[in-house]
Amino acid sequence: MAGNQNHFERHGIEHLSPSSLRLFNDCPAVWVGKYMLRAEDEGGPGMWRGLAVEAGVDQLLFGQDGAAAQRAMRTRWDALAMGQIDPDVAKEQDALDDFLVQAGVAFAGFNEPLHRQSKMTLELPGIPVPLVGFCDWVWTDRGDDLKTSWKMPNNNRPSPAHTQQAACYSLYWGVPWSLTYVSPRRWTRYEVTPGMAAEAYDQVIETAHAIASFLAHTRDGVDALSMISPDYTSYYFKPAMAEAVRNAKAVRVLTP
Repeated sequence: MAGNQNHFERHGIEHLSPSSLRLFNDCPAVWVGKYMLRAEDEGGPGMWRGLAVEAGVDQLLFGQDGAAAQRAMRTRWDALAMGQIDPDVAKEQDALDDFLVQAGVAFAGFNEPLHRQSKMTLELPGIPVPLVGFCDWVWTDRGDDLKTSWKMPNNNRPSPAHTQQAACYSLYWGVPWSLTYVSPRRWTRYEVTPGMAAEAYDQVIETAHAIASFLAHTRDGVDALSMISPDYTSYYFKPAMAEAVRNAKAVRVLTP
């Protein structure tokens, strides 16, 4: 454990998060760029859509009407998009009302939550830095996270990364957890069963230890990228991140 701690500290990593675990698994080059090179990791219209719809659902859950929910959603969107206009942004902006309608149906009848965007700080076995996350909503007997997407999950199951996230929230808060997926046309909710949560939590621990081992074998971000062949077509790569990773790879190639 002491070795892991030295390596996390050496690379300036103070905590892990559900999103960082997912990124390490899905696109390690961007993980290195974000957490080791400290390169800019831009948000995008898909992320803005999720945050904006969540702001609208907040209003509904706390007793406000649909007009207030729509205003909150639009205000959040405008703050994030900052006037950007391109086809991807326009597509998401035009669909916001449809997403909110489906989310409103999904959460109709829910009581006012006890907590929203509450911080989780979870200790993982053998990992010296905590896992930190912020859940959407917690009630006395359950928790739920909203996921907006143009398509519902494959195989009628929530994504493994989302299940891992929910498993950690459930363990921390001590209540069952569900994942609510909303598209412009429909919604569905998955209950994360104890068996699903146990399997997912094991995967969280495995990924955290894989990160610890990876850090132990790298001197810095440039050295780490020498072990990875990036797929620059991945949607995780935004222009600034791609430039930073390419530059770091070039340094390694040019250095004797």
